[in-house]
Amino acid sequence: MRCALSLPVLLLAGLMVSVPAARAQQPMQEPPAVMMCQIVDESGVGWVPEFIMITRQISGPREGRIEVFDPILQRLVGQPIEARITAEDRRSRTYGWALAGVRNASGQRTERLDYRLTVQKADGTAQVTATALGYDNIMTGTGFCGSPGSE
Repeated sequence: MRCALSLPVLLLAGLMVSVPAARAQQPMQEPPAVMMCQIVDESGVGWVPEFIMITRQISGPREGRIEVFDPILQRLVGQPIEARITAEDRRSRTYGWALAGVRNASGQRTERLDYRLTVQKADGTAQVTATALGYDNIMTGTGFCGSPGSE
């Protein structure tokens, strides 16, 4: 499966992949498994990221740890945060993560912003939802995910 990504997205991904690899001072530790997603924000409010990178540590002391990074996290947190698999079956896998105490450009604040990324295993199609605690609307986006170098 191919994942066509823009040059700025690839540069960001390259920087983020090299940082964990540089931190891993242990010889024999495998680099993390990486999945990159390009998403279209269908809600139009700016809380659905256009690019998402998920990494999973393959070996070492953090084996199995899953982290997520996107432009929203880059702006608000400055680094990847932990994500978890929240659902999985033979057709899809869903990852979840949350941000606490966020404020939008209009000054609206929420105690928690929950994200879910569901990826179809057969073709890499993806759906993202962002739900703000205390608000009724669910922000959505769709796109595709793939691993670098996979066909």
